Amino acid sequence: MNLVPYKYIVCRQHSPHLEKSSMLVVSEFVGCSPSLSGAIRVNPWDIESVAGAINSAITMKDSEKKLRHEKHYKYVSSHDVAYWARIFMQDLERASKDHYNKRCWGIGFRLGFRVVFLSPSFRKLSPNYIVSAYKKSNRWAIFLDYDGTLVPQSSIVKAPSEELISILSKLCNDPKNTVFIVSGRGRSSLSEWLAPCEWLGLAANMGISQGIVYIYIYKCKIKYITY
Repeated sequence: MNLVPYKYIVCRQHSPHLEKSSMLVVSEFVGCSPSLSGAIRVNPWDIESVAGAINSAITMKDSEKKLRHEKHYKYVSSHDVAYWARIFMQDLERASKDHYNKRCWGIGFRLGFRVVFLSPSFRKLSPNYIVSAYKKSNRWAIFLDYDGTLVPQSSIVKAPSEELISILSKLCNDPKNTVFIVSGRGRSSLSEWLAPCEWLGLAANMGISQGIVYIYIYKCKIKYITY
């Protein structure tokens, strides 16, 4: 969790040499982003949106900057260490209260293995059920994350292997399937790596920027969702 924006807000508030107003541009991936509702959130991989956000922050009216700063400072000053400790203890108490009524499940492999506690009504999704439902359906929309799913996070070589390209091509060649790769990576690298997969959809840059979706279908048989 990146606390530098919080520190910046406090410094602006208490410094005798700075105005009590500020504007923040933060990555939507940092932990403090949801808390700072007055900040401009950006996808750091989208250069154009970052440039636009910086320009908006610079040209914003001083009155609006002050209102946003006051909102941020009120949040930071009220959510101190004591607050977080109290909330954390409440969460622990709530989790331990129903401890014996929950079921323990092991998920993942090796360093990614973890134990989670779920309600007794939870049922692990069976691969047989997925195969059966797949065979009965006429159309399927398949969304796959790139880093961490198709390519391990720990992998040094991020380009897809020939085996992966072959599997994706088989999925895409099935007329029942609409396959999309979702990734925070830029469109250029993804389109270069996955060009052999015809009719593959790419949601580059996590498909997030200002809430507007543009869908482009190119003659090269690769579909993009971009912003």
